Amino acid sequence: MLWWIFISPALAIPGVAPAEEARYHGQIFACQEGSTQLPASAVNDDFCDCEDGSDEPGTAACANSDRWFYCPNEGGTARYVYASRVGDGICDCCDGSDEWQYPQKCRNLCAEQGRARKARLEQRRSEMQRGIEMRKEAMASMQAEAKEAEAQVAQLEAGKAPLLQKLKDLEEIQRLKRAAVTKEAQELGRDASQYQEKEEKKVSEYAKWMEKGEAPSNSATKQDELCSGTVCISRKLAARREVKQVKVRSGALIDFIEFVYTAGEPLSVGEGKGEEQEAFDLEPGEVITELQGGQGGLLDRVQFITSRGRKSQIYGGSGGENFTFKVTEGKMIVGLDRAVGLAGKITGIHEAFFRELTEAEKAFDEATIRLEDARRSLEAQDVQLTKLRQSLEDAIGSHAAYKALKKCGEGTLGEYNYKICPFEDAKQGHVSLGRWKGWAIDAPHVGLFENGERCFSGIVRSLKVQFECGENYVVETVKEPSQCVYEATMTHPAACDPKGLDGSGEDRILGPHEAHLEL
Repeated sequence: MLWWIFISPALAIPGVAPAEEARYHGQIFACQEGSTQLPASAVNDDFCDCEDGSDEPGTAACANSDRWFYCPNEGGTARYVYASRVGDGICDCCDGSDEWQYPQKCRNLCAEQGRARKARLEQRRSEMQRGIEMRKEAMASMQAEAKEAEAQVAQLEAGKAPLLQKLKDLEEIQRLKRAAVTKEAQELGRDASQYQEKEEKKVSEYAKWMEKGEAPSNSATKQDELCSGTVCISRKLAARREVKQVKVRSGALIDFIEFVYTAGEPLSVGEGKGEEQEAFDLEPGEVITELQGGQGGLLDRVQFITSRGRKSQIYGGSGGENFTFKVTEGKMIVGLDRAVGLAGKITGIHEAFFRELTEAEKAFDEATIRLEDARRSLEAQDVQLTKLRQSLEDAIGSHAAYKALKKCGEGTLGEYNYKICPFEDAKQGHVSLGRWKGWAIDAPHVGLFENGERCFSGIVRSLKVQFECGENYVVETVKEPSQCVYEATMTHPAACDPKGLDGSGEDRILGPHEAHLEL
């Protein structure tokens, strides 16, 4: 039976969008792929003749194709529904056109839905307008911040030349002290090679390190490499320093490790914000001689063991490959090298002599410490410059309003409470979904969070957030398309674009997957 003969003239070809109507008029119908021609009576005869399903726009006969059914929904919003829903006894189109073979089945609800849609659009328009005003105010405040950042950048740039000269002078002093201590070691019959500077690495190797995000240490040779199972690190001779305390910031991973000395500036390695843990205090005359923990691509946990057999608490979580590193006899651990990035793995240990030093060794160590402090000062200034330049970019870039409107969004979905803080972190209850990484390159209002807590499977949680226009900060949806990989939507006034009020898109045809309306 040919169902189309029961259709009103306004719906002569059910399921066909206005843009395609011309193809369906005439005595002959050509399939979309172009090679097959059919009589007009074959259209919507509930049999799939065309491979692309174009001959059945108004039935479910070609439901396995990519064809959709068009709902005119006059008075409401035109939309498409999946072909499999046509003629299934359920009214998917507000005008009931998807059940056209059962004329009395569906009541036309389009006028009612149209009125509700209009009210929603007006409410949405008002919310967007308020969000746009908030965004304008935020952009104005960021202009003042940009001027301040520009002045600070100029001041720091001007102060670099004296620091570089100081560094050059200290390098020359260390060179002279190195020559003296090397000569003394040779005269005493000791190994003098440990005082020599290591041969510079080839450019290609250095490039590989940088590509991996690891900081090259001064120790390049195989004899300076330590391996514990599959975990390998380097070791280098450092100036003698007396460690009195080790501080750690961590969660499930290790963010910061700080060595506090009895004299001189502390050495802090790592990135992130982890929670401050109970510090490990060393007793007088006690030194760190062993390092244990676990790491893979990240540093999961760490523990310090002293010359007296005392152990610190185990900081961090339980993942990663186990490792144990002990110092060379007569030496102690006074610092670490770590890969760049959040929870970067340990790449090297700093060893210093534990025995009493000669005067030449003390002079060399003192020169080395002063040089290292100068280098760290210069590095700290470079870090500050980088942050200021980033602040400047944030203040004048496309995401400037987000910096000014720096507020967390919250929402309760199902049994979970969510809190998403741009530029900081995101949580599902007390579980970290990740720390702020930055903005997606290919989308203007998509933020990325990485290095959250590990799942039981070992996967580290991550989150992608689509920010949408709204005057309030609300987490509206959260999905988990794959294990421990989350996607969310959150309203934020910084996402409000004045172009969104031009009315474009109000009359667009909704796709079958769209369940709500947007401006």
